Amino acid sequence: MVSEWRADAFRRTFGLRKAAHVGIRLGGMSSHPGQQDGEILWISKCRQGDVEALTALREKCHGPLLGILLARGAARTEAEDLLADLWADCVPGQDDRPSILEKFSGKCTVQGWLATVATNRWVDLKRKQNRHVAVGPEGNDSPGREELARLEAAAYASDDTLISLLRDSLKSAFALCGPKARVLFRLVYLYELSQREIVQMLGWSESKVSRFLSSAMKEVEMRTLAEVKKRDPWLDLSWQDFVELCETHQIGFM
Repeated sequence: MVSEWRADAFRRTFGLRKAAHVGIRLGGMSSHPGQQDGEILWISKCRQGDVEALTALREKCHGPLLGILLARGAARTEAEDLLADLWADCVPGQDDRPSILEKFSGKCTVQGWLATVATNRWVDLKRKQNRHVAVGPEGNDSPGREELARLEAAAYASDDTLISLLRDSLKSAFALCGPKARVLFRLVYLYELSQREIVQMLGWSESKVSRFLSSAMKEVEMRTLAEVKKRDPWLDLSWQDFVELCETHQIGFM
């Protein structure tokens, strides 16, 4: 049988469910049942500008967030600067500028949400830097302007470039799956057919079904991360990083 953790991870991470009309949609990440009322109250105080609450939030999360950014490929200076801006944005400002924490839904841990926000800002920063580098000397249409045009043409429609990157990389990985893998993914993870039902339908042994699904899922993992690296070579995500980022957001996937 497919190992239980793989099956659970696939359902939880990819959130596969039937789309309204066609294809597969990745979304509907389940909220964390362990989210405590104390944290919700804590974040509410931060949104109101409570100095003690904001200080406690920074003291708790700064170190882990710094480590996450460094692990994902950011230089220490980049990570420190990004986090300095992030903490500043957590404080409600003048002219009715709300705290960025107003966008926190409470469906995941605040640290996980902040990690996604910080990573997304870093992705935006690196892409802007790449666009500046791509521009050649004034009046030179090649190759700098061609590269800039390519980058702009590849820009994601979503305002959230990181989430678009995750979704599009996963979509590309699934597109490379063979017909049998795509069909079995749908039957097992969309329609929740048991392996016994798959065995009866295909005439395969249970061990063959298990091996096939495990191998296919591993290929999805490898191809997804390879696609992420292809799109943004400076972004270094592990599969666990990818899983955590997906769990933090609802990702539309057709």
